[in-house]
Amino acid sequence: MRLRTYSSGRRRIQRAVIGLTRLVGTELDDVAKTVLRRPDFFGKPFLDLTQATLRGPSRWSGGERDLFAAGVARANSCQFCVGTHAEIAGKKLRADVLADWQGGRFGPRATAAARFVDALTRSPQSLTAEDVQQTRAAGVDDNALAEAIYVAFVFNTINRIADALGFTHRSDRDRRRGAAILRRNGYRVPKFLLR
Repeated sequence: MRLRTYSSGRRRIQRAVIGLTRLVGTELDDVAKTVLRRPDFFGKPFLDLTQATLRGPSRWSGGERDLFAAGVARANSCQFCVGTHAEIAGKKLRADVLADWQGGRFGPRATAAARFVDALTRSPQSLTAEDVQQTRAAGVDDNALAEAIYVAFVFNTINRIADALGFTHRSDRDRRRGAAILRRNGYRVPKFLLR
């Protein structure tokens, strides 16, 4: 369900920036607008968590983490997040990640972790100690597995928000441009917009 109040910003400076981006044809996407709507409650904490999870130090490459994000979004049928994060992962890993992720193309570690977070998303109650052992046997240590689970946590959260608020890409061009901005800049918004 699209909420009109999430499309305009609460403060004058937020409304001005959203309006300006509309005028120049680079309108902020729905995630950015949601971040601006409740910066203290949602925006700052979510951006900080997402930046640390997807772009901070990790045992996984940025492409692998976006692969996990796209996989979780696909398991949740969140087309908005699939579109963005499959694009980012595809550019970083130089492959069609949605078609290739289960075949082992990204190595046994990434494949095992991607399978684990897929199962965790689809049916967490089905996971057993044996699943953890199989993931470890593929070379995923406990810290790397925890980091993959953090990606699943972030995307199980934002997928539900995206679907509940009816996030969409205005065009395929906007989807690709938004993915390029995230790939280049990460999850940062100028501080003056988050006050």
